[in-house]
Amino acid sequence: MTGELPAYTDAHIKAALLAAGASGTIYSLVMPESEAALAAIVDARRRYFDMYREPWSQKQDDMHVAYFDKWIQWSRPIVDFPAAIFPFRYPTAGASEGIFKIMAEYLVACRRDGSDPSIHIFDGEYEGFPAYAGSLGIDVVRHERANWRDVPAVLGGRAMFWISQPSAIDGMVWDDFGPFIERMARARPDVAVIPDLTYVGSVARAFSVDLHAPNIPAFVISHSKPFGGYYHRVGGVFSRSELPSLFGNKWFKNLQSLAWATEMMTRHGVFDLSLKYRAVQEEAARRVGRALDVPELAPADVMLLGIAPAHEGQGDLVRNVFRGSGNERVVRLCLTPSMTCLIDPAMAPLSAPSLLARWANEEDFRA
Repeated sequence: MTGELPAYTDAHIKAALLAAGASGTIYSLVMPESEAALAAIVDARRRYFDMYREPWSQKQDDMHVAYFDKWIQWSRPIVDFPAAIFPFRYPTAGASEGIFKIMAEYLVACRRDGSDPSIHIFDGEYEGFPAYAGSLGIDVVRHERANWRDVPAVLGGRAMFWISQPSAIDGMVWDDFGPFIERMARARPDVAVIPDLTYVGSVARAFSVDLHAPNIPAFVISHSKPFGGYYHRVGGVFSRSELPSLFGNKWFKNLQSLAWATEMMTRHGVFDLSLKYRAVQEEAARRVGRALDVPELAPADVMLLGIAPAHEGQGDLVRNVFRGSGNERVVRLCLTPSMTCLIDPAMAPLSAPSLLARWANEEDFRA
């Protein structure tokens, strides 16, 4: 997995980016709302403790059902899918557990029928896709997203394609997601396409994700990004067929995290938090862009990110956060450090003092 780590994970590069109020790695934004929902769960002490009592009654076995029912309702303004044909729903530790288990089962299926497994992604996609595939010994093939129409023709035998929407490449809703899925379904119906919907709930504008296509056997979800829940490790898999490696998750799940995510979805609609913090994202992009001499840096659709066109004239530090390829290459930066300081410096006691001092010393940042 080490070979898959991007350059911006280097300690010196991380420190330089953090000094500017940004990071290459995408960190979740823990908001006051994130903490308020957790406090509400924990403060309801009788109900909280009751979740864990009498396990022999098996009452905990179905406690994830309310979470998935709420997600279907909460995501409905965006995600269009026939829930009835995705009856297998597994709670997971974020999206990552689901990604790994689906890839592992795919590998086993390939070994059974003697076919060569390969995971396909667009260049610049979520780092977890190639990292997990690599840990399983599965070949990873990257494609230029601008050439998506050519992808079906170049795929090998029993391939599997992973894709995020909104896209981890640039933090934007990819307008050709639907046409790509349709083209794959027509030209290569044998190739499973697995959408990662981690960023649903992180965008302040209307868009839609259609999952009706028959070449989508499963998709993964998470609350790390939209709700600041990275360390809650809460997410899930929707699947058309049973996934044996996840069957045990009806028992092996985090009840507090599921309750927290359900509470967050009850309190905040799918657009609410990204709309509320859009102005903060814009200001963070301005400050980070100035600090890194990237004046074009602008808010991405995803509220945690800032993006700008990439060009060779940008400095060495900025080139470490280039994403994508060809004419779609961008500078992609996580704005979470700056956004947290702008929302409430007390929530970032380790990094806020230096950032606030830097901003105070730069005339353009003064109120």
